[in-house]
Amino acid sequence: MVQGLVGVATSLQHTPSGDVSEPVDPHAEGLAAGVGVDHDGPKHPVVGRLPGERVSQVHGAASLRCLLVSTVREIATALAARTHPETTPEWDPVGLQLGDPESVVSRIAVCHEVTEDVVTAIEEDPVDLLVTYHPLLFTPTNRLLAGRSAGARSYRLLRLGVSLLVTHTDFDAAPGGAADTLAEFFALTDVREFGGDPAEGLPAIGRYGGFQGTLATVDAMIADAFGPAGLRITGDREMTIETLAVVPGSGSSLVEAAAEVADVLVTGDVNHHRSVAAADLGLAVVDPGHTATERPGMTALVSMVAELSDAGVVDLTHIDPKTWS
Repeated sequence: MVQGLVGVATSLQHTPSGDVSEPVDPHAEGLAAGVGVDHDGPKHPVVGRLPGERVSQVHGAASLRCLLVSTVREIATALAARTHPETTPEWDPVGLQLGDPESVVSRIAVCHEVTEDVVTAIEEDPVDLLVTYHPLLFTPTNRLLAGRSAGARSYRLLRLGVSLLVTHTDFDAAPGGAADTLAEFFALTDVREFGGDPAEGLPAIGRYGGFQGTLATVDAMIADAFGPAGLRITGDREMTIETLAVVPGSGSSLVEAAAEVADVLVTGDVNHHRSVAAADLGLAVVDPGHTATERPGMTALVSMVAELSDAGVVDLTHIDPKTWS
């Protein structure tokens, strides 16, 4: 009953766990940075974990190791407290999509999207919970069969006993989420929100703020960070920008809202007709692609998940879901 599991995190109740503390060796490698690796040597970086240990907080030589037990339910509840999935639009299936809410979690993986490569990585280096930004199942399904599809990847995760937790547009709008980190990427000043719908209770997933430079400056920043492939720009590249707006992912529906507050909009998935509408409103558009505008937020997502529990966190966000080349 996959459909019934979608969004379950919004109603989960937190159950505190007991804890046992003991001193940590002050000479343990990686202690000061709070970053370590599995003692078995995983194939991907593990955040917030010392060799052979599960670490919740690291403060230096006087730190204590907290041997806490977390469940999928507790982690989903902790993440929901930060991202408020109850505010997402109905089309966005955030929350727990697969698995057992009462399952114990000792290792978590975080990915941008549940691609074939991500599932293969988990098969080779198992985890208990996968936190993904893009939902795996966007629509209800009545069968999960082996093969190559979203349903087939769900089937593989279920066979592995891996639960799947989604945080998407709720993470876009959350403090320190995808929209905020994209604004930070461009070093915007006096950052403000736009694009929300208070009447519908939908949070703002857009940000705008002051920017010093030209359209060519924005072009160079994006090409340097993500490569020039797929980068599309409308407008005079020598135009001076005073205010820049950003929307992670697909933000063409916010062209009119962006035109009211900014000179330039950076977002993905802008088609011909929306770019014409933007030009008519005097708004330049920079479209580096859907996933490129989300990529700065993935580092923030890994950090946020690492703060939720004592479980080791495996970063799979380097596996790029980009389909265009």
